[in-house]
Amino acid sequence: MTEDHGNLQAIPDQKPVRIFLPIIDTVERYRASCVLEKTASPAFKLLFKPGALPVDSIDRAEACYITVDVGGVTTSIEAMIDDIPNDQTLNMVVEKSFSHDQLREFFRVDAQTSVISSSFLPEFYNEKGEPWSLQGKTIDISGSGLLASFNAKPPVDKQVKLQLTLPTPEQETVTLLAHPVRAHQISDDNYEVAYHFDDISTEDRDKIIGWCLIIQRRLLRLKVQVKEPVSK
Repeated sequence: MTEDHGNLQAIPDQKPVRIFLPIIDTVERYRASCVLEKTASPAFKLLFKPGALPVDSIDRAEACYITVDVGGVTTSIEAMIDDIPNDQTLNMVVEKSFSHDQLREFFRVDAQTSVISSSFLPEFYNEKGEPWSLQGKTIDISGSGLLASFNAKPPVDKQVKLQLTLPTPEQETVTLLAHPVRAHQISDDNYEVAYHFDDISTEDRDKIIGWCLIIQRRLLRLKVQVKEPVSK
């Protein structure tokens, strides 16, 4: 993370962006699309369609996260709400900006959920020409990849289809294409494989990042509770 505002300056004016808004009394993040309007850095505005902004539910004490695709690279900034002048506008101030590599690590969290790795084209079937599929559990996950554990070794030289279940209230399922970047045998029936996402929709990536933010917020609240002195 950096304290400069270079990522804000790199975003074109009137650029469509996505925001993850903190909501009062919940760790859930509200995802919304909006337009970034530049003012005087580090300040900027976010403009929403009528009815898209849950004004009364926004937790203004928490940071917001804005992501945008700039030239094929995901850029992100952390910002605080300075003012809500109306039900379609947020006046924002940048707190921190993230490079692509920093963004990937920032949104990486330890999380366990179901993941299925499988073949997706005939040429990637097993040696007998049959489709294959392995169910495992994630160890950690980010908006660009994940580490998963399987009880058998999946192919480590082929692109695969991953089906990821996000334990949100809606129990969302994300399907994407990925390739393995490393694999380790932990024991006779335990293999850990790291995957990088190759083909994933913007909406599905937003779902994963939103889930990562939920987990991060829970962990931060836990740390606060642990550090609070015990009353006598």
